[in-house]
Amino acid sequence: MTAEPLGPLALARIRTSVKRNPDHPAARTIQLLLDEIDRLKSPVALAEWHPDAECPLTRRQLEILARTANGETCEQIGPQIGIDPKSVRKHRQAIMRRLSVRSTPSAVAVCLVNGWIPDGVLHLPRHQRRMSTVVARNTYRERAAVLRQTPGEWGTVAVYDSGATARQSAYRLRTGAFVAFRPAGKWEAEAFTSDGVHGVRARFTGTPTTIERQAS
Repeated sequence: MTAEPLGPLALARIRTSVKRNPDHPAARTIQLLLDEIDRLKSPVALAEWHPDAECPLTRRQLEILARTANGETCEQIGPQIGIDPKSVRKHRQAIMRRLSVRSTPSAVAVCLVNGWIPDGVLHLPRHQRRMSTVVARNTYRERAAVLRQTPGEWGTVAVYDSGATARQSAYRLRTGAFVAFRPAGKWEAEAFTSDGVHGVRARFTGTPTTIERQAS
């Protein structure tokens, strides 16, 4: 069976789903994959972009500005677009003059406000919203119920903003601090980090008798 390629409509539906369910355990991982897709598509987006007539910058200058904002140096940008680093520096100076600004952040802000840089080109940081207490409690309860049905099998409980938070949550899970993962001593938990994502995985070590008692 051949998987169908992800077209624009499918990606749009995935993005909408992630925005509507930011606290879902898989949301952060999916967002990282979407960010990588945007990163890989960004040169194509710039190559096919046609800024409006009011934009004082050329397409090449927009690409240099975007690459600079994404952290690339003149030495890195030059080979990517087929010019030498000195020419990149000259383009940067021209960009500042044409936009009447003195810094790259100001230049980027002007272009974003006016819609002169296409979506998905800039690698902007995303604010990670913390789970509310109610959402976290519901997520733990759902994951605990699933894991109780398969004793001894590891499963991801949730993802967190940092490794420290994940380690603390793993400890609290093992010691019964979370109501959904009681009684203490019947759960094993460990923190993990994979591709920049911090999380906690756990497994239920109770017996069927314990499962029935917890469900009652």
